Amino acid sequence: MKHAGSCHCGAIRIELETSRAPQDQVLGACQCSFCRKHNTRAFSDPSAKVVITADNPHAVQLYEFGLKTSKQVICNRCGVYVAMILIDGERVFSVLNIDTLDDRALFTQSVEARVYDSESATERIERRRKRWTPTTLVGWPN
Repeated sequence: MKHAGSCHCGAIRIELETSRAPQDQVLGACQCSFCRKHNTRAFSDPSAKVVITADNPHAVQLYEFGLKTSKQVICNRCGVYVAMILIDGERVFSVLNIDTLDDRALFTQSVEARVYDSESATERIERRRKRWTPTTLVGWPN
């Protein structure tokens, strides 16, 4: 199944391709202060594919905090938190804010609270390589 979405103003678009129906997806609720303040419902699946397109590369704001092992993708025009990405050499992995998808209401599973406070930077990166979604960045700022 393919799902499309974007930030509020459309400067950053998302395409998700997954074999599972929306109602069968497992969604997470990271308990870090960033995700809690955004009330994020997070999606990741290593067997899915994501494309994040910057229609307006100047609107892409990358933010880091904590262990600085990933970057949060935020639209600096409309303020929407789109995804978190891990750039690992030539590979990119992401976890999506599922509420940026146009058909977000179809993702009806209750979220699972997730706490990662005890992970080291190395453990965190390894978990993300295994569990996050392979991602392609298009039109990305340098």
